[in-house]
Amino acid sequence: MHSTSRDIAKFLAGIAFSESVGHLWLGIWGQDMLPWQFSWFTFTSTMNTVAMVAWPMVFAGLVWLAWFRAPGTRHA
Repeated sequence: MHSTSRDIAKFLAGIAFSESVGHLWLGIWGQDMLPWQFSWFTFTSTMNTVAMVAWPMVFAGLVWLAWFRAPGTRHA
C-alpha cells in the first residue's frame, strides 16, 4: 500500500482536531481539574491555553496541506 504526504496529512489532521477539541473542552469546562500532576510533569492551565491556540493552528495547516494545496507543488 502506497501512502502519499496528503494521506499522512489527513491522518494527522484527525489527531490534531481531536487534540483541539480536547483542549478546548478542558479550557472551558475543565479548569477545576487543572493542574494535572504526573510523576515528574505538571500540566498547568497556562500550558492548556497554549495548546488551545497551537492545536487549531496545526489542524488548519494540515487541512490546507491535505485538501487545498495544489497537487504536485513542492517547495524546497
